[in-house]
Amino acid sequence: METLLQGLPPLVTGLSVIIVALGALTGVALLLRSAVTRYLHRRAGDLDDELIAVLAAAAAVMVQRSVSIRRVRFLTPSTEPAWAVTGRLNIMASHAIVRRKSAS
Repeated sequence: METLLQGLPPLVTGLSVIIVALGALTGVALLLRSAVTRYLHRRAGDLDDELIAVLAAAAAVMVQRSVSIRRVRFLTPSTEPAWAVTGRLNIMASHAIVRRKSAS
């Protein structure tokens, strides 16, 4: 019993240090996230006419008709693991519908 009581103060001190360190790391992570979010929002305001023209031209080539760009927004980075996204894309690609020429 005496050995248990002697080990209790270092245990409590160690756990307290770990909890404080995790709290500090969480605070730093939240600050970095808000800084990145502010940067991305500021970057969205930096769009110029040339970039919008390039986006419209690329979209027009893809859909093979004229398009108009109404809104441009940046997507936030995905929090999902890359392997999960890749697997989902592979499944979606396997379900692609192939157009067949109709027999005339």
